[in-house]
Amino acid sequence: MLAAGLTAALAVSGAPIPVAAASPAGASPAGASPATVAGAAAAGPAAAPSIRLGSITLSRCARAPLAFCGHLAVPLDYASAASPHIHIGFRWLPATRHAVGTVLAVEGGPGFATTGSEDDYLPDIGPLHRTRSLLLIDLRGTGTSTPIDCPGLERAGSHQSGPHFNRLVGACGAQLNHQWRYRGGGWVHASEDFNTAYSARDVSRVLRALRLRRVDLYGDSYGSWFAQVFASRYPGQLRSVTLDSTYQVLGLDPWYTTTVITARRAFDAACRQSAACAAATRGSAWGRIAALAGRLARAPVSGETTTADGTRGHLTVTAETLVNLVNNAGFDPVVYRDLDAAARALLRHQDAVPLLRISALSLGFDDTNYPLPEFSDGLYFAVACTDYVQLFSRSAPLAVRARQYRAALRREPKRTFAPFSLARWTSLDQYTEAYSGCLRWPSPHRVHRPITRRPPLVPARLPVLVLSGTLDSLTPRLGGATLVTRQLGRSARLVTLANMTHVAGQDVNNGCALSIYRRFVSRPGELATENTSCARRVTPVHTVGTYPRRLADAVPATAAPGNAAGRRALQAVSVALASVGDEISRWPLLSGDRDRGLRGGTITFRPGRRLRIRLSGVRWVTDATIDGTAWWSQRADRVTARLVVHPDGGRAIEMTARWRPFGGQAQLAAITGSQGRQRLVAVALAP
Repeated sequence: MLAAGLTAALAVSGAPIPVAAASPAGASPAGASPATVAGAAAAGPAAAPSIRLGSITLSRCARAPLAFCGHLAVPLDYASAASPHIHIGFRWLPATRHAVGTVLAVEGGPGFATTGSEDDYLPDIGPLHRTRSLLLIDLRGTGTSTPIDCPGLERAGSHQSGPHFNRLVGACGAQLNHQWRYRGGGWVHASEDFNTAYSARDVSRVLRALRLRRVDLYGDSYGSWFAQVFASRYPGQLRSVTLDSTYQVLGLDPWYTTTVITARRAFDAACRQSAACAAATRGSAWGRIAALAGRLARAPVSGETTTADGTRGHLTVTAETLVNLVNNAGFDPVVYRDLDAAARALLRHQDAVPLLRISALSLGFDDTNYPLPEFSDGLYFAVACTDYVQLFSRSAPLAVRARQYRAALRREPKRTFAPFSLARWTSLDQYTEAYSGCLRWPSPHRVHRPITRRPPLVPARLPVLVLSGTLDSLTPRLGGATLVTRQLGRSARLVTLANMTHVAGQDVNNGCALSIYRRFVSRPGELATENTSCARRVTPVHTVGTYPRRLADAVPATAAPGNAAGRRALQAVSVALASVGDEISRWPLLSGDRDRGLRGGTITFRPGRRLRIRLSGVRWVTDATIDGTAWWSQRADRVTARLVVHPDGGRAIEMTARWRPFGGQAQLAAITGSQGRQRLVAVALAP
């Protein structure tokens, strides 16, 4: 299961735990010699060019924030004394004040480099970094740890399913089996050696070499899958474990049916809990998606639209496209925000513009082939095809596998993924679920079971925090997180976060999740009594109410008592707000600093402490343009927009609006402005 997009980072109780065990005479208590890690941190530009942590010398690789990098040689094949070695790379960011512990973060994918997500993990641990160092280890096959490079997969582009793609996957496995040799002998059957059990063994060796005492392990998505494996095998090296958006290692369903079950509920909940969407329509959002699936199966929609890089492009949206959109919603709240209203625009008004636009953005982000070393496509399949349960026997010959796969499709009830057929659902992007993607991967010589013990998977002394979002259909609470929590044992606690998607730490609305996580790492022994009440109050997704074609179709803002603003002016205000809210939601998925408006115009972004959004000639509707600037301060949770709306054939409306994107359900935007001499004071639902 690929967690697309960037992810966030992240003795039981009692006295603070030192960063490292005692070092040889003359070394510092933190295990760093010749200078202590804390001393190096305080020295700023004069920090030592290298430090010794345990038995490894690390070289300074960044000054701000201060970081030291190192590597450790490990066997490629732990089962053979003649195995060649590979290198496991890691990055160490020392605590900025007094070090009392270490947070070990592990990225997802599988395939993403953990060191590549430093800019996300570091702000997410936040104030913990004053007293806790951050250790980022690239799992074998990723980043700085002998990354797997399969050129065919790296260059596959958006064609990520089907027979040709499956052949590329098989060729990658064959390449790995002819890349390394045993000492004095034949080829290493390396297609099975990038498994999770070996990765856990690598990480354990790194921790021992650095002479670190028990660490606080954080894993998200596949990183949480890895964390289950590591915790079950090496619990003595851990002080706490956090699983952010997890799914089970034991008892994994090869059909992943909880995805569609959760999606059915989640789309309905996203509309029901959004004041704008709930007011605009009745009935089931999933029912409308089903109607859209039927419409697209009969007649796909084609047209010009805006791509993820902010330029124009042509796109055809099919029923298969909709399968990928529904799956993407699990990690992409923009799909929850836009898809229902886009479906209604097409079904009721034959307006395909919103559907084309959300499809281009979400699929463009999802289909991005992140280059090495950021993401290894080969490692993704090396893990998926070795560790994940399949609909066929991995030990069977290719022809037998194909027959077994077809037989599994015939046996499964036809309406399992309704309204989508089994054939459509299983033809989705194989980086989401590798249903057929592993058919040609080489058969293993040995079985590498990720977890070899029976539940409980961790000792009662090891506290485990499990975070799960109610809108996460990729690793849902239903079955996944709930089952994992039971398997871990009585020291684990599941916290369900309302209205959140896949990987709580990467969501822009992550304040509650991070507050719970940071308190847990500070006091893991108090997990059972920790106050997690904010998890029930996470702001719902601001699901779009409608996509009007013209000003006259827009839902007007509400004038303040005594204000005589006309209906058309109030409709213009709501259209302007919608255009800014649209760009705030799209910004994290765009590949550049430019975008195009829904129906025309340009938007430019300037990142910083406040994201500046500049609109020029933007058309949210066909008969008005919007100019101006909005500033979004994520830290303060505030948007300020100063805009001018130019209705075709009418007088311009100048306005200033302020709102909090995550201020709570039915949060209102306060609007002041004028149209000529007419003063305007109004409120509207925050977009």
